[in-house]
Amino acid sequence: MNESLNVKGKMCPIPVVLTKQKLAKMQSGQILEVTGEGELEFDNIQRWLKNNNYKIVEATKTVNEFKILILNF
Repeated sequence: MNESLNVKGKMCPIPVVLTKQKLAKMQSGQILEVTGEGELEFDNIQRWLKNNNYKIVEATKTVNEFKILILNF
């Protein structure tokens, strides 16, 4: 089963911390969908994921929202 995390309205570093905590509770092979709205949060979550060797399946950003799909290991 895949999981989702909404970090809209949260400012850094909270979205990164919440993403880290959610991934820690998930099983290997699961996908986490993180949605939010800030460009800084979008960039910081991706930076943390790359620095910690997570696979970003997809990362998209529109004017009002972002979505990051992460494969948990």
